[in-house]
Amino acid sequence: MASNSPHSSSPDGRGFFSSPPPPSSSNSPAPSLSLSFSSFLGGGSNSVSSGPLSPNNSVSPARLSTVAALIAQSFAPHIAVFASDDANQFARDMGFSSLLDLLRPFGDKVKGPIVVRDSQGLTSSLDDFGLRFVPSTFAAQAAYAATLPPPSASSGAGSSPTTPTSSPTKLRARSNSKSAQTALAQSPVCFDIHDLDAVLSLYLTQSPRFFSSSAAFSPAALHDAIYQRSLQRILSVPPVSAHETFSHPVASIIAISSRNPQPIETLSMLYKAGNDAPVPSYMSKDYLRYYILIHDEEHSEIEKSIALFERMKRHFGLHCHMIRMHSSKFDLNTPETQIQVVPYSEWMSAAEEVTLLQQERPTRYILESDAVNLRAFVREMTVQSLIPFMERCVNTWNDQIASSRRGLTGRFFSASRRFLGSNNRAAGPGASAGASGNYDPVTSSYGFMTAEAQMRKLADYAFMLRDWRLAQSTYDILRKDFLNDKAWKYHAGAQEMAATSLILSGTPLSSKIRMELLEPMLDSATYSYTSRCNQPTYALRTILMTSELLRSRGGGAADDAARWLMKAISEKLMGNLAHALIIERVSACYAIRHGVGSQGWGSRRRKAAFWQLVAAKEWVMLDKKPHALQCLEEAGETAYDALPWTQVAGSLMYELRENAQSMVMYDSGRD
Repeated sequence: MASNSPHSSSPDGRGFFSSPPPPSSSNSPAPSLSLSFSSFLGGGSNSVSSGPLSPNNSVSPARLSTVAALIAQSFAPHIAVFASDDANQFARDMGFSSLLDLLRPFGDKVKGPIVVRDSQGLTSSLDDFGLRFVPSTFAAQAAYAATLPPPSASSGAGSSPTTPTSSPTKLRARSNSKSAQTALAQSPVCFDIHDLDAVLSLYLTQSPRFFSSSAAFSPAALHDAIYQRSLQRILSVPPVSAHETFSHPVASIIAISSRNPQPIETLSMLYKAGNDAPVPSYMSKDYLRYYILIHDEEHSEIEKSIALFERMKRHFGLHCHMIRMHSSKFDLNTPETQIQVVPYSEWMSAAEEVTLLQQERPTRYILESDAVNLRAFVREMTVQSLIPFMERCVNTWNDQIASSRRGLTGRFFSASRRFLGSNNRAAGPGASAGASGNYDPVTSSYGFMTAEAQMRKLADYAFMLRDWRLAQSTYDILRKDFLNDKAWKYHAGAQEMAATSLILSGTPLSSKIRMELLEPMLDSATYSYTSRCNQPTYALRTILMTSELLRSRGGGAADDAARWLMKAISEKLMGNLAHALIIERVSACYAIRHGVGSQGWGSRRRKAAFWQLVAAKEWVMLDKKPHALQCLEEAGETAYDALPWTQVAGSLMYELRENAQSMVMYDSGRD
């Protein structure tokens, strides 16, 4: 094994920070399990098909490209940023709070198509690949989260039924319980429900500010925009967790500037700080290190920076890059042809967006040449270092670990494991039949060197590289292992991502596949998250992701999407505003089915109108009158305007419309 010293090097000059070596050629490659993302969206020749799709269950490339791309971009590789004081000061001189603040917007979408190679060796081009630059404090956050006790199912959401008069939020319904508050405060959640409601309130009251063409939007289009923006906030910042590795760093950036008086020593210290940082047992430190030198065009000599850069490559290998930038802060007084606005990152949490919107957001400018250099840096790091590193990891884990679990040999191993593991029952009441012994019930995690943890990382890497078939087959193996070990949060996460990968893979979703494969996986995931793990926010994430993908398929899949959203509503997994928004989304799931023939046979027009009425009632109760009126207009145009009884005083349609209009008139007069 290579030395842990940052100065060690290999014969090719890459050193310890290079990716793991490719698997031996003696190992046969894994079976073909890949499908390119572009062929799935466009219906290319690589699409998996078992026959012609029915008109009511066909893939809509335009609609699915938006939904699938949003979910695929949500699970992007995380890059930890370790920056020296002089590098952060350089960014502050430019008008940014830190180097991380400067880099984040440029990771949202890597410039140009990114070519990735799947497990079969086939290449596909990705036009929307992105990165997530995260602070170096991820290690401290993960270490702190590992010290918290696992949440008790007895105080979890779902263990205490709510009454019909209780709040739509399960968490708020037990706010008077001190033990519940303590458990919820200690449990890492997927997202904050109250922050989501806060940002939703801003979206609803100031929609022209967020959606520039909202005045020209139809109510349905405006609802789609608000819903997808809210879903993006839910998926933007997954917390560091043991049961999934999406938030674990795939690589780190170690950065200095040309102002640094001791550059090589500083880089070594930054490497050591990251390598010695305390992390929980489930997190590996074996990720790619990438070194950058920021050259100050205004205060440093380019010859000295080039010489320093050559020294960096000799010491740390080829994963290095020099960025030439100007350290001055620019504003509108600079000629417009030379500067450009740097937007804030699109992938921020709801809390970040609320904070930015409540404060006066300064407009940041940098020179066009600096922006070009930053984009070139992100692309070079992605294409030449990050993607090859992830591909080599996938090939290594697939050949050495996952391949032995597939086929007849893997089935025999699983069966013998369950049979022989039955002897564990004699070990005590806490042991489970068929348990592998790798799961630690005290920390509720697997060590990062265990086969289960490495296979979960393999599946997550394949998912981030859009190799849906390999990801789905690996998640399918893992969910059975986690069930045997009674690792419930791991089991729920594997079920969640197996269902998501199956839908994204482009497999035709017949009613049999949905009933026999998708429904059991989703039901098991949501039950484990809510009842066994006290993680209702993860259950809500599962339902929202899969329901959107099912809705985009149309036909019976859209009906299933509406049914799963109803489950989220009945389980009361969200806050008040999100509750009303999801009710309105049920109507959108039914409205997508237009039916056939002049009579629209097979449409769900009346169901869509009914759920619009229910949503309007919720918006009225929440004092969101304009949105309630939009729902009533949609319900009327869809079904109810043609029915005479809806215009009679006392009917629900009539009372809601009169109530909402009177409140709007009252507000207008008061203003």
